[in-house]
Amino acid sequence: MKKLLLTLFALFTILGAAAILLNTYLKNQLQEIIKNDLPASIILEYEDIDIDSWGGNASMTNATVRIKANDSMPRSEVSNASVSLRGLDHWDYFKNKNIHFKKITIHADSLSHYQQAKKKNKTKQDSSVTNPIKSENLNSTFQIDEFKLVTNYIQIFKPKTEELLLKTAHFNLKLEHISPTITETITRPFNYKQIDISYESLFYQMNEFDNLTVDHVHWDGSSLQLTNTQLKTSISRKQLSNRIDKERDHVDLKIKQIVIDSLKYGDRTGRFYMNAPSMILVEPALDIYRDKLLPDDLTTKPLYSQMLRELNFDLMIDSLKIKNGSIIYTEKVNTQSKPGSINFKNLNANLTNIGNTYSQQEKKTKIDIKAIFMKQSPMSLEWEFDVQNPQDKFYLVGSVSKLPVTNLDTFTSPNLGVELQGNLEHTYFTIYGDNYNSHIDMQMTYDDFKVSILNKEKQKKKWFASTVANIFIAKTSKNEDSGFKEGSGEVTRNQTKSFFNYLWINLKEGMLKTVTALD
Repeated sequence: MKKLLLTLFALFTILGAAAILLNTYLKNQLQEIIKNDLPASIILEYEDIDIDSWGGNASMTNATVRIKANDSMPRSEVSNASVSLRGLDHWDYFKNKNIHFKKITIHADSLSHYQQAKKKNKTKQDSSVTNPIKSENLNSTFQIDEFKLVTNYIQIFKPKTEELLLKTAHFNLKLEHISPTITETITRPFNYKQIDISYESLFYQMNEFDNLTVDHVHWDGSSLQLTNTQLKTSISRKQLSNRIDKERDHVDLKIKQIVIDSLKYGDRTGRFYMNAPSMILVEPALDIYRDKLLPDDLTTKPLYSQMLRELNFDLMIDSLKIKNGSIIYTEKVNTQSKPGSINFKNLNANLTNIGNTYSQQEKKTKIDIKAIFMKQSPMSLEWEFDVQNPQDKFYLVGSVSKLPVTNLDTFTSPNLGVELQGNLEHTYFTIYGDNYNSHIDMQMTYDDFKVSILNKEKQKKKWFASTVANIFIAKTSKNEDSGFKEGSGEVTRNQTKSFFNYLWINLKEGMLKTVTALD
């Protein structure tokens, strides 16, 4: 018995010594890999490495990873990280020098990235940008079954100024089955079979005035979900007017939830693409304010078909649904009165074929909208166009019902100097046009229609002008055999104005020709 115990003690002593020696050997080997085998652009510093040779495990404490910057590449840094490597395949390493771990986990305080400065004159693209890590040098070197990165926050800084551009909190990334192949695309720098990303409190500075924030983002490689998204002008309306030299929208857009299913993206023959069969916007609320006292922005405003056609990437969303949205649009045109506004609520819409990847006449983009206009009047709009049509032809059919026109006074009084009276029971209109001209046909049933023209201060009625105007207005449609008054008009587009201005002047022309059409 005593001999057996001594034998076992000696055996365990030898095994323990062997484990210590092996741990030391593997630690030295790992240190050599970090020192000599990592890409030259990556610097890894750490406080200590711990090796468990039998389990094929290793850990690293207080690690900092830096990607060096040069004239053509950005730089990144992961700071104060703990790294855990589990399940090294010993046999694969000793036989083939392959490093194959079952799981690698990194917990870091922060990940910082300094964005690459854009070059104005770019002649020949630097090969280090398109292929910063040569795949043949790393082929059959690294393989990871599961990789996790958890960091308290991620931040991206602008070049030169180092101003904060983007920040997120509680970032979690999980990748499964990472292969040793290094790709040459920025959208997928290496191959993997499964991805899961989530983070909170996204902040992104879109431009000098507008910021994007999202409470929570989750991406599982197929479905992308964003909760409580907001795009907002960061300063007040008055401050914006004082800082700009021409018209610009003050925006506040809130979306309760965005869901994009089966999202696919990447590079195809050097061009970025993104497509999805379905996208849903839940309860979007848009509040737009424009100070019309500022000089006009006289740049050309493309129609939506042209904007989609000229995107610098390929886009296709088969179906986009808007659920229970709302819009408030406000204009200030006079210093003596309050800004005028119009509004839409309970807005639901179906949009199909939103993209630019099909040929002319192959498909049409179709938009079907239903909403409540000015708090109580049901309205509908059906709109279609061919993105690839170079004339940007479009066709639009709409209707508005049960509209007390006094509801429009909050917009027409301060903005047009006109107050309206009467009831519009039904209004139907059809508009077809292109980037240059359009035609509108309108039918209306209404009663007791009158106008009051206001003075310059928009406070008092100009009796003579109002009386003359009402002489030329047919006050009711009841005298018509069909009960409808009909009118048609032609409109020339001002290409320095938006599509909605184009729509507005069509409606104004149609209404004018309808109510002033005399027998």
